[in-house]
Parts: sequence; C-alpha cells; structure tokens
Amino acid sequence: MLSTATQKPHGKKKSAFRKISEWLHLWLGLFSGIVVLVVCLTGALWVFRYEVSYFTTPYQRVQVQQKSFLPPSALIAKTKTYLESRHDTLTAVSNIIYGAPGKSAYCITKLGKAKLAHIYLNPYTGQILQDKRQPSGTEKFFLFVRAGHRFLWLPQKIGSPIVGSACIIFLITIVTGLIWWFPQKWNHKTRDKSFKIKWNAKWKRLNIDLHNVLGFYSALFVVVLTITGIVFSFAWFRSGLYTTLTWKTQTVTKQRSPLSDTTITKPLIPAPEDSIWNQTIKLHPDFGRIMIELPEKAKDPYEADVFFGDGTLIYNRSICYYDRYTLQKLNGVSPEDKSYQQVSTGEKVYRMNFDLHTGQVLGLPTKILAFLACIIGASLPVTGFIIWYNRKWGKTNRRKR
Repeated sequence: MLSTATQKPHGKKKSAFRKISEWLHLWLGLFSGIVVLVVCLTGALWVFRYEVSYFTTPYQRVQVQQKSFLPPSALIAKTKTYLESRHDTLTAVSNIIYGAPGKSAYCITKLGKAKLAHIYLNPYTGQILQDKRQPSGTEKFFLFVRAGHRFLWLPQKIGSPIVGSACIIFLITIVTGLIWWFPQKWNHKTRDKSFKIKWNAKWKRLNIDLHNVLGFYSALFVVVLTITGIVFSFAWFRSGLYTTLTWKTQTVTKQRSPLSDTTITKPLIPAPEDSIWNQTIKLHPDFGRIMIELPEKAKDPYEADVFFGDGTLIYNRSICYYDRYTLQKLNGVSPEDKSYQQVSTGEKVYRMNFDLHTGQVLGLPTKILAFLACIIGASLPVTGFIIWYNRKWGKTNRRKR
C-alpha cells in the first residue's frame, strides 16, 4: 500500500525505520506489480471454477430421484457395454466417482495407448450422459487461467519461481504498506483518511483512498492467500511452513499406498467394489463425493476417498484402503492417510492450505471473500503506480501547462 494519506507533521523528521519501509514498499511494489496483477486477476477467476463448470456442462446434473444409487458394479457394467458398442478397446476402469444427490456419477476408463475417457452416467438409472475424452470448453478456459496463475504461461520450471518470488516480495510490500499506512498521530482527520473512502473527492484523492483503505481492510485475507500460494512454488517454503505449524520435520514416503496380499490369487468376495461402496455410505451418509479407485496391478489395493461439503474440500477427506482379495482394511503408509480428527492442530491447519488458498474452506462465503481479496490485490499495484506517477511527474506536468 503506497500511502500518502497520513502526512508527517511539519518540523518532525521521519525515523530511519519508516524511511526504509517506505522505500522498500515503493520499489518492491513497482518491481513485482505486473506479476501480482496477473496472479491476482487469474486467482479471482479460478475461485469459481467448480460453479461455472457445473452450470455450463449439463451432463454433470441429474434429477434427484427417491431411490438409491446403483452400485459400482452396475455402473461399471453399463460403461463396459457402452464402450463395447463403440468398438473401443477397454484397458481398465480405474475409478468410479459418485457425487451428492443431483449430480451425475462417472467412470474413468483407460483405452488403448494411454487414452482416457470419462463416461458420465445417471447414478439412478445407469443411462450414459456423456462420453468425455477431451476437456470441455470451460475446462480449457480454466486450465489456461491456472497456467497464468501458477506459471505466467511460461514453462513450469521458469514460471513457478517467478510467481513465488513475486509473492514473497508482495508479502513484504503488504507489511511495509501497513507501516506506511499507520498514522503517526491519531485524531479525527487521520482516522477518516485511514478507514474511510471519500467517494466525492477528486479522482487523485479517491485513488489514494482506494489504495490505502481497501489495502488495509484486505491485508489479512491477501496475506493468507499469498502465503498459501507460495507453498506451491518452493519446497523449502512448504517444509518450513509445515515445521512452523507442527514443530515436526515433514517426511515424504516413496510408497503411495499399502499393498495387497499377493499370496492370495483369487478374490474371495464377488463384486468387491459394491461391498466397499456399501461400507462407505454407511459410515459417511453425508458425503459430498466418493471416489473408489480400482486396483490395476496384483499388489494394488482398493482405495475409497470420501470428500465432504460440496465434494470439493480436500483437507478433511477420509481415505480407506482395502486388500483387493480379502477386502480387509489396510493401514495407510502416508501421513496424509491419517484421519483429520487424529492429527494435531498444526497439521489440520497445514492440510487446509489448498482449501484456504482457493477460498473453498467454508464454502461460498469464503469463496466470495477470496474473490474480493484477489480483486483488491490486483488493484493495489495499479493504484500504487498511479500515486507514484502523480507524485513523480504530476506536479511537473502541471507547471509546464
């Protein structure tokens, strides 16, 4: 926040600390401004990607019926019959995903040489709704937006460090901006300038108020979005944040999931995915989304992931593994496999990182807050540059005229 709202009393010099803060705020803000503008604008668009996708792709919606969903084996059979009718070479059905009532289910299938097809079905009737083998127009748009947000449309190895570094600089400008914003003398006049926007003022005064006041009110939200975003750019920052929150060193396991007992050669239970489905909905009838991953290799287990809320939250999801032959529950091998209720407070906050960054942690209210914070964050480099330009050259232009 490049502030000029709180002027120093005449005859009183600024401290060295304040001068350094103002210098850092000005030049670091100018240096990182374009990147911050792009990252914030694309972040604002990214917030509502699920809602836009849901309403622009009708095959994601079905009419709610007063009956139970078909079991996974029935939907998988419908998918296989459909693909056979098209003479497609089905390699495997890797996943089956159920949404909440009113949403379609879909199977992720592997066809031939590394080709994927998402077959959307009505979970009540098994009717094929969509055979999706390429991203939809909405998905392509949001993939483009995400590429700008994460990498500035550059190769990942180049763009990600640039974005992460600009976000670190942005954090410094927010802190130094708050120092510059803080009035040295509190009175009625300085309070009005610090906390209120004078909408009937001339455009230069209005621009300063928009920069200072909106910057102050949004600072906390922008800081949260920025810190949670830097996590995706730098591993050292990610591990440092984890250690700060949990007082533990982050461990990375090479093994993704537990292994099935390969000494058993034949399944002991018919249609094991149906048994897993029945157990899962009995434990979590309030699910937002359930994803069952089917094993491909002999040692792979079944995996059942339950997502709550609207089905997009990932921080408190439930993950269960089952032996592919006996359906015995297996213990997870990764720290992320632990139940959200079992981990420490710091671990819970760390798991919220993605949901905090995207604003979906508490649903629509926090999405709106994240959207507004992104818009204000995008405006700060613009309004700050205008303030700097007017102070640098505005008076000279007026004298010339």
